[in-house]
Amino acid sequence: MPVAFDLWRELIRVFPTIFSLEAGRYLITAGLFSLIIWAFWRSHYAARKIQTRSATAQDYRREVFASLRTALIFSITGFGMYCAHSAGWLTIYEDFTVKGPLYFVATLIAMILAQDAYFYWTHRAMHHPRLFRTFHWTHHKSKTPTPWAAYAFDVPEAIVVVAFVPLWAALVPMHDLAIFAFVTWQIVRNVMGHAGVEMYPVSGKPSRLFGWWNTTTHHDLHHQNGRSNYGLYFSWWDRWMGTEHPDYQAEVAAFAICPLRRKKPARASGAIASLIALAFASSLIMHGHARAQTRSEIAGNWATNGFGSIVQFHPCASAPQTMCGRIIWMWEPNDAQGRPRVDNHNPERGLRTRSLIGVEIVRNLRETESGVWTAGALYNPDDGRTYTGVITLRNGMLELRGCALSVFCQTQIWRRPDDVLLAARSLGQ
Repeated sequence: MPVAFDLWRELIRVFPTIFSLEAGRYLITAGLFSLIIWAFWRSHYAARKIQTRSATAQDYRREVFASLRTALIFSITGFGMYCAHSAGWLTIYEDFTVKGPLYFVATLIAMILAQDAYFYWTHRAMHHPRLFRTFHWTHHKSKTPTPWAAYAFDVPEAIVVVAFVPLWAALVPMHDLAIFAFVTWQIVRNVMGHAGVEMYPVSGKPSRLFGWWNTTTHHDLHHQNGRSNYGLYFSWWDRWMGTEHPDYQAEVAAFAICPLRRKKPARASGAIASLIALAFASSLIMHGHARAQTRSEIAGNWATNGFGSIVQFHPCASAPQTMCGRIIWMWEPNDAQGRPRVDNHNPERGLRTRSLIGVEIVRNLRETESGVWTAGALYNPDDGRTYTGVITLRNGMLELRGCALSVFCQTQIWRRPDDVLLAARSLGQ
């Protein structure tokens, strides 16, 4: 029979099955995770919501439409691979008689690792100003991603993403079941990365349990600013290339340490929001001086318990509306061997040789009410752990409370160095 007739016959016979698999895989996975989040919202996921903003109905419609379009492009590619295999251009094993289970596992793992590298570099390239509008604009319309944003790509981006599969299959013969497992893996990870709530059992100790594994927070931060966290499954490319978000470790650790650290504002109507904005503007004029005084009181140098070190508070470089604190002086800057004390308990091996002087131990504290600073993180160099932090300015002193697992809490009192020295001098009088 003519080749053209055979091609059309196979298209009519096979393509609907391929498309139903691709679209069904997306709809079932996104729908299942959406159902899980909804079912366990009050008991679990409300406290793990990453952003205060919520997606709109328009966001959902855009994400579903773009994702189904992507599923169509993926299906066309899949049909092309089917034809190439039928013609003998691609080697795809349909059973384990030629290559056994060990080959199946090894090539599947290699494919996942290779795609992670491919995704990082192509994703980062698509953020170039000359490529972004054409390739990646639609996906970043989801400022607050949902599970339905997993395949919300522009057509050129969808082509770049799916091109990895035939390129890899052309170089490495695969089991058909391994390809099926791979595409199922990638849609599950994609949906979880866009869930909008932290889906993973993250550890309160950064970089230990999931330090190499990208969490939902990792990709959500990318949607928020677009200038960091380009990786797909694993964090090593972002770390090697210096593109990991500076606040990522503290953000993801805070969910495990104290998941209720953020209070989510209720959604208000436009009229109520306008009244709130007007009242807020008026309060800025009336109370600006008082707030500036509070900021000036917390900024500057503070002596830790026992005068072991001095920490300097200042506006954070990445978020000037928040406060950070770094060690600027230590009573004992050297260890027992006379060597400068270093951050040797840091969970990141590359940071264990840095001097403790200069280490930022307080990050991203926000003044949530007058004299109370929360929603940040406290890093303890003595054990390398990051804790949820609450700082209260009371009677000229700082009361710091750090909690692990929302249960084990410790409180310290820090004072101004001048106040400590003044008190010490009074003892000799």
